[in-house]
Amino acid sequence: MRSLLRILDANLNRAREALRVVEDIARFHHDDAAAASRLKDARHALDRLARPYLREFLLARDSSHDVGRDGDLPVDGARPIRDILAANLKRAGEALRSIEELAKGRFAELSREAHDRRYEVYALEKSLDDPGNRLEAARLYVLLDPSVTSRPLPRVAAEAVRGGADVLQLRQKPQVDLGLAKAIRAAAPDALFIVNDRPDVALASGADGVHLGLEDMPLEDARRLGVGIIGATTHSLAEAREAKAAGADYVSCGPMFPTSLKPDLLPRGFTYLAALKRLGLPFFCIGGITQENATPVLVRAAVCSGVIGARDVAAAARTIRARLTSSSSSRGRRGTAAR
Repeated sequence: MRSLLRILDANLNRAREALRVVEDIARFHHDDAAAASRLKDARHALDRLARPYLREFLLARDSSHDVGRDGDLPVDGARPIRDILAANLKRAGEALRSIEELAKGRFAELSREAHDRRYEVYALEKSLDDPGNRLEAARLYVLLDPSVTSRPLPRVAAEAVRGGADVLQLRQKPQVDLGLAKAIRAAAPDALFIVNDRPDVALASGADGVHLGLEDMPLEDARRLGVGIIGATTHSLAEAREAKAAGADYVSCGPMFPTSLKPDLLPRGFTYLAALKRLGLPFFCIGGITQENATPVLVRAAVCSGVIGARDVAAAARTIRARLTSSSSSRGRRGTAAR
C-alpha cells in the first residue's frame, strides 16, 4: 500500500504542477480565459479529491530516497513557450493516466476524476495549438518589411514578440527571401508567422500561413497547396464577405489612416469596421496605426512602421498592444479614431 500511495502522491504533484504551467500560458500568453478557467478547475478538483488522503500521502512520501529523482533534470537554456506548453500537456496527461489506473478500488472517485480530466487535457491540447483560436485571441500583428528598417529582421521579430506581438508577417517586395523567412521563424517560434504573397515560401519556411492580396493567388488554390492559415486583404465589407466565402481564416480591414506604404489608398476602414465585427471572422485593422491612434475600437491591429520603425521595437509593440486593450484609451480616442 505504501508504494501505491507514493505513486499517487507523485502523480498528483506532477499533474497539478503541469496543469498550473499550462494554465499560466493559457492565461498570460494566449489570453484564453476559458481555457485558463478549465485548467484551474481541474487542479482544484484533484486537490479536493486528494485532500482526505493528504496525511497518508505525506507519510508515504520519501523524496530523498526516490531512485528516479536524478532523472528529472532541469532543461538548460530558454525554450519556446510552444514547446513548454506541449511538454506540460503531455506530462499532465501521463500523470492523470497513471492516477486513473492505480487509484481504482479504494480511490475510485479519484480514478474517475483523473479519467475525465485526461480527456479534457487532450481537448485543450488541440484547442490551445489551434491557429484559429490563436488568431481570435491575437491583438497585435506586426509586419516585417526590410524597406522600413535597416536592422536585421530576425532580431526585430524577436523584439516585437518580446513586446507582445502575437502574429508576424514577412512583407518583402518584390521577392521573398526563403532564407530570411526561415531565420524569422527560428527567431520567433512562439508567434504565428505569416508570409506575404508566397504560399510556396510559407510552406518551405515552416510558416503558419500566407497573406494574399486582391491580385495574388486565389485563396482556394492556396488551400489546395496545403497552406495552414490564409489571410486576405480587404478594403470593403463586400471584399471581406467574398474572402470569408472563399475560405479565408482572417482578413485585414483598412486602411484605417493614411499610410506611406500605400499612399494611393484613401482611409476607408472605419466605414465598414462595425459591420465587419459582426461577420464572425478574425480581422486586423491596418494602415497608419501608431502608438498615438491605437484604440480598443480597432480590436486587433496590424502595424508596420509604428513598431519596426521605432527606436525601441519592444516598447513600441508593448504600448500599442496596451492601447488596444485599454478602456481609458477607448474612451479618450474613440471619437478621434472614427473621424
